Amino acid sequence: MIKRIRDYGKKEPSRDAHKIYVVCEGSEDEKNYFSFFEGLSSNLNVITIPSEEGRTDPLQLMARAKVLFDEETGRYSLDYKQGDRVWFVVDTDTWEDEGKIAPLRAFCEEMNEGIPVKLDEVKQYNSWNVAQSNPAFEIWLYYHFYDKAPVADDVAKYASFKAFVNHSINGGFNYEKDPVRLKVAIDNAQGLFNRTEGSLVDLYSTEVYLLGQEIDGFVSEELEKLYNKLR
Repeated sequence: MIKRIRDYGKKEPSRDAHKIYVVCEGSEDEKNYFSFFEGLSSNLNVITIPSEEGRTDPLQLMARAKVLFDEETGRYSLDYKQGDRVWFVVDTDTWEDEGKIAPLRAFCEEMNEGIPVKLDEVKQYNSWNVAQSNPAFEIWLYYHFYDKAPVADDVAKYASFKAFVNHSINGGFNYEKDPVRLKVAIDNAQGLFNRTEGSLVDLYSTEVYLLGQEIDGFVSEELEKLYNKLR
């Protein structure tokens, strides 16, 4: 089994490292997953911000981000010259029907429109983003191993979608080594992605591949070394 930190040693992010802030619903799975990429490259700084005290509602995540990224009092800051980004990683769950994802997307659009563009070297880009998974984040983990969408009848045999995914992956998803399959997951998730009726992400689709593409742009060489070591 690969122990990434033991085998490769963490790299301290450079002063000008690109920052990706991952604001997520979960306090464990998402954090365990994205923490794998922390320190893989000195040019990338991945900061995972898990939910607190069960506040997983997308609107609560939005409210927390407003506090954390407040320009005067916030804990975190964004350097638009460096292309820093914030990604809200959310499940469809019941949030879509309750109308709690659309306001989050609208908030990101509003924040993006406010990116300063006064200096020539500052480009307008989408710094604030939503990566929605339907029904849950685990569909992203599933696509690290499968290039076809789950069969609904098979999913129905389990108490939860998470249980289905854990059973589908031999031994369950291993956060110490399985994220090296990032490119596989990107290809599978992108190829199977569907969206209908505006912002709705179809069942067994996930936008996390977009975040994966951004991460891969900085760590592809290290991931290839680790992937070859697995083989």
